[in-house]
Amino acid sequence: FRELIVAGAHFEVHTANNDYAVEYDDGMDEESENGVDHEALISPWTRSFDELRQFMTPISEHIYKRIMRAGIKEQGLVPDKARVALRYSAYWEGEEAPFDSSLLRGSNFEFETGKGNVLEGLDAAVRSMQVYEQAEFIISYHLLFHELGCPPRIKPKADALFKVEVISFTPVGDGNSLEDIAPEDRNKFAIVYPRAQDMHLHGKDCAKRGSYRPAVNAFERAIDSLNYCRMADEKDEAKQTQLLITLYTNLMFCFNKLNQAGKACIMMKAVRRLTNNKPSCKALFQEGRALAALGDYEHARKVFVQAQAKQPNNKEISAEIINIEQRVSKYKKEMREIWQRAMSVKQEEPQSKQNTDIEDHQYKHKFEAQLETFGKSNAQTINISRTILSDKEFETLRLLATKQNMKLSLSPLDVDQLMLSKLKIK
Repeated sequence: FRELIVAGAHFEVHTANNDYAVEYDDGMDEESENGVDHEALISPWTRSFDELRQFMTPISEHIYKRIMRAGIKEQGLVPDKARVALRYSAYWEGEEAPFDSSLLRGSNFEFETGKGNVLEGLDAAVRSMQVYEQAEFIISYHLLFHELGCPPRIKPKADALFKVEVISFTPVGDGNSLEDIAPEDRNKFAIVYPRAQDMHLHGKDCAKRGSYRPAVNAFERAIDSLNYCRMADEKDEAKQTQLLITLYTNLMFCFNKLNQAGKACIMMKAVRRLTNNKPSCKALFQEGRALAALGDYEHARKVFVQAQAKQPNNKEISAEIINIEQRVSKYKKEMREIWQRAMSVKQEEPQSKQNTDIEDHQYKHKFEAQLETFGKSNAQTINISRTILSDKEFETLRLLATKQNMKLSLSPLDVDQLMLSKLKIK
């Protein structure tokens, strides 16, 4: 490093113009090692574009299209504001190899329509497609690199052939939709409701991308805006209730992902209130996961069974029930062993003060060992039966837990259960 600072460095730059095909072949060689299908990259048409246009349908002045595989009509066309995942390859006229392809990168290509993040022609072409559809497009240079192009790689006025497959799309809402409402309109349902829907879509998009905290913020803002509205009739109330149920259910999902199971359970209370205690299978599933995370396995199992009654063939629910039963069995076995060891010192009567002190020391030593074992485990909480501890033993265990940055408290779900949990270090 000292030599580099004192003497500097000398860089040699190769300025010769590399042939484009050579660069492309090098990339192909690298990608072929990663399993790229060469045949999938070959252009479907190497003759003139004028000939190919005869087999296509014009969808605009500058785009021709032919459908190679029909899409799913029920989901409709890709909308103007959506996050779309696709596979594509792009070819110049008369060339067999693509000048660009998502297949070379080994992953789907994602972008948001209507944002100007991709070539104008590709954006317009994708918005003419449905999920699962495969299509070929000839896109005019007007919607690609325009008249000048970018020589030598992109010729002036170069049209291109695009081979596109839409994998999925998700409508994307506007995260600022509620901010545009005038203060005097914030209690008007007809104005707020579509904005809350837009915020809901924004939250769903955040959650899908793993941005759970922004998703929570979006869902909570949508809920606040809906609760502030005045409804004109029962129809408005029904629409408000349905959207609130969806928002609270989505919040449960996000809080579970953020390991905030307690908040997920609070959201479930709102869902039960809005549904007259008839929550959806999705809400029950999220409640079951939250209860399991809190260590309330018995209650979690009951909730999963209720969800299974609504969707008997749901494999995820069945897997959760099996997992819960295994965890309950393992938990009971571990707790029985732990507290049998902890309570293994037999009481002798009558007890002298010296014997009592020895026994207290032994209890304390046993508790310390078990707390240390729990501290090294991956579990965040464990439940302990309150009935197996005397008041003195409970107080001893509570003080020892505090010293090890843990908390011993009564379970909010069962008065006969204690909950020992690890505290987060700030």
